[in-house]
Amino acid sequence: AGVRVNQLAEAAGVTLPTLYHHFGSREGLVEEAQAERFIRAFRTDVEALLAALADCKSKKDLVRELRRVFAARRETGRSLVRWQRVNALGASYARPTLAEKIVRAHDELVTQVALALLPFQRQGFIRQDIDLRAVVAWYNGSVIGKNLIEISNSSVDAHEWDRTLDEAVFAVLFGPET
Repeated sequence: AGVRVNQLAEAAGVTLPTLYHHFGSREGLVEEAQAERFIRAFRTDVEALLAALADCKSKKDLVRELRRVFAARRETGRSLVRWQRVNALGASYARPTLAEKIVRAHDELVTQVALALLPFQRQGFIRQDIDLRAVVAWYNGSVIGKNLIEISNSSVDAHEWDRTLDEAVFAVLFGPET
């Protein structure tokens, strides 16, 4: 609702038939925009994480870089990004094609991160008994869920929420001693 295809075509500098040829319909355009809205920041986050992992030579390096990257993803200034993801997920409720696009793109990024973490798991830095894809997907869902405490007057302390999530994810990845 509210998407004016004529205005979008004009703003993009394309003709209406070109827009419909590429996206099929107004609904196709909306779905593509929502899917991109959901996944865009994830792509950027993955690139930052992969760059950070490239410099890790020890478990200490790995833990330090993961803490830094994870903290950046949860910053208050990123609340809007998290809200955009929640909005896109909500839009996928009655749109199976959109849901599939979001799931497929998220799965690809989860796999990319899991594969980047795999050498550290093989070296024994990360616990051997965990499924890296499941951990990455769980963490992504947890970060999106931070919106629940960012709404209006939540009684939950955001710093304590961050500390709790860190404690949980690092225990899952490295064991309770980390």
